[in-house]
Amino acid sequence: MILQKTYRFFAELSISIDSWILKRMFDFFGVGHSSLRSVGLPHLTVRKGAKASVGKGFRINNRFYGNALSVQKCAIWVGENAELTIGDNVGISSSFIVAAERITIEDNVKIGGGCYIMDTDFHSSDPEARKNPGSDRQGTRTAPVTIRENAFIGASSIILKGTVIGRNSIIGAGSVVTGNVSDNQLWAGNPARFIKQL
Repeated sequence: MILQKTYRFFAELSISIDSWILKRMFDFFGVGHSSLRSVGLPHLTVRKGAKASVGKGFRINNRFYGNALSVQKCAIWVGENAELTIGDNVGISSSFIVAAERITIEDNVKIGGGCYIMDTDFHSSDPEARKNPGSDRQGTRTAPVTIRENAFIGASSIILKGTVIGRNSIIGAGSVVTGNVSDNQLWAGNPARFIKQL
């Protein structure tokens, strides 16, 4: 019992320190923020001209103590002149968010462990352009991603460019999603397909 209490005390102390450091990281990169809780620290890059903000009650898990599926750090990358907006009461575990154009995550969204959310293809679709690192990223396709309020993204899902996930909708674990998911629906699979109305 004493060992349990001691462990919990030092774990909570560590979380308090991590949360304080993340706030300073956000300040350094110009990320708007309010109240937050960070278990471990994410990788964070915000490029020149980018706009990024997280709402109140933001929670991010980057190690096992915060979530059993958190076996790696989160990574948040916001490219030059891109936008990332995360609403209130959003929770993210061990996931990757890459905004080259615009990603919007509304209030009360939960993102399970090991997810990828990206609004870019990263590389050219032209095989000749891909041969040259200087031209590979020129003409790379991007399209905004929006995840509406109260949505839940199951562990290890991949959300691709141009996707809109509707309010209250659920994406089953391990899904690959592209296109529009309407409000109050369950989608799952690779590629993700409609399963049922919620």
